[in-house]
Amino acid sequence: MHQPGVLSMAEWYVPWTLAMILFIFEIATHTFYLAALGVAMLILGLIDLWIPLTGIHAIVVFAVLCVLLLPVAEYARRALRNRASTEASDLDSGQKVVVTRVNGRDLEVRYRDTVWKAELTEAAVIVPGATLRIISRTGNLLHVAPPS
Repeated sequence: MHQPGVLSMAEWYVPWTLAMILFIFEIATHTFYLAALGVAMLILGLIDLWIPLTGIHAIVVFAVLCVLLLPVAEYARRALRNRASTEASDLDSGQKVVVTRVNGRDLEVRYRDTVWKAELTEAAVIVPGATLRIISRTGNLLHVAPPS
């Protein structure tokens, strides 16, 4: 016999099952938003163990948790993306490039068997065939300087 306020075994598993489904979709899509929803659902499951929630109460708690956790997911996504970009840029720093075309401060250089757009970071007279070193990278633009 079902008592009011006491969850049946099937009801008890719902938040945990939904959280696992969200985490599986997170792994498949690589978005932090589904991870935030999965964490919200796990927290809802923990709260539900302590204070049984039904219907609208569970929905409200889940909505509040989502409002709190989605900005955290956005922050984490941006922080990891920026860190990965910086690490990739650091790998290029100090590497040598060969100038293929000169147009003032704007250059085309050959690096890793590919032609890149480059920009001089300091004033210098550069001719095609000159060797420069990479100071940093912004997207597909290399910032270069003469070797020191």
